[in-house]
Amino acid sequence: MLSSYSAELAGLAGARCVVTGGLGFIGSNLVHALVAAGADVRVVDALVPQHGGDRRNLDGVEVEVLAADLADVRVAEFVAGAEVVFNLAGQVSHHASMVDPLRDLDLNVRSHLAFLETLRRVVPGCRIVLTSTRQVYGRPERIPVDELHPTRPVDINGIDKLACEQFHLLYGTVHGLRPTVLRLTNVYGPRQNLQKDDLGALPVFIRRVMNGEPIRLFGTGEQQRDCLHVDDVVRAMGAATADRAVGEVMNLGHEKSWSLREIVQAIIDASGSPSTIELVPWPSELARIDIGDFRADWTKAAELLGWKPSVELADGIGDTVDFYERHPWYRSST
Repeated sequence: MLSSYSAELAGLAGARCVVTGGLGFIGSNLVHALVAAGADVRVVDALVPQHGGDRRNLDGVEVEVLAADLADVRVAEFVAGAEVVFNLAGQVSHHASMVDPLRDLDLNVRSHLAFLETLRRVVPGCRIVLTSTRQVYGRPERIPVDELHPTRPVDINGIDKLACEQFHLLYGTVHGLRPTVLRLTNVYGPRQNLQKDDLGALPVFIRRVMNGEPIRLFGTGEQQRDCLHVDDVVRAMGAATADRAVGEVMNLGHEKSWSLREIVQAIIDASGSPSTIELVPWPSELARIDIGDFRADWTKAAELLGWKPSVELADGIGDTVDFYERHPWYRSST
């Protein structure tokens, strides 16, 4: 990895931290960084089979793990004494949310509302950092997209994520919890599940390129995305625990954007793969929920947190490919 510890987490040394979704991609990277910073860390993860959680993501660190849904009654005792809760649990697939909307509602809204009820009873006044998604904005009216942009999600997942944000902010206003919401763009890096096609395009690209398979891009392949290395997300989450961030909603993104074709080519170049790029028509069910080009305006995070992205795409992709070459089980279905 580019780093296993960041200065933004230094203030959490000795603090009792709970990470939900801590066996997943971003959550496990955060856990490694928190442990390196000297925090007392506990992890809650439902280990939903369709999601990316895996106990092996925490190899090398000793933390207590509760395998449970956020609404499970056992969570109350487990989070007792928590000073900071990093809430990363949830369902992230846009397509899956359209196929089974009630399941998405259950995982991204109901369970979180139950969790907030638990927190206000057991650890009133605790800090919460919630990860949300750029998908809450829908199709951009202007680029870059700032936090004042209208929120018009084009899929069930975006609507549910927006509702989850609002519940967290409401519990801050009326119940004394201290939430911060971070809206993430396309995150990539080590410990991402490469086997499940519904967890984002980037892990699928990485898997197929590293296996020497062709990459099929929908349409022209020129859709623009700003990609963010997971180390930069972890740094932002540490910075977001500051008191000045309480009650705020902030975008995270990169200062540059790349076409999907450029992103795939960067993966091919980093891995030396013989993979080729093929352009194919959009499937109708995906075209209906595509948002087109996107780049986030992260000025607010820079001003409030002193944060900015530090990892360039070529360096981040190189780091990511190197990690998966050294940990081949991520590319296996077992």
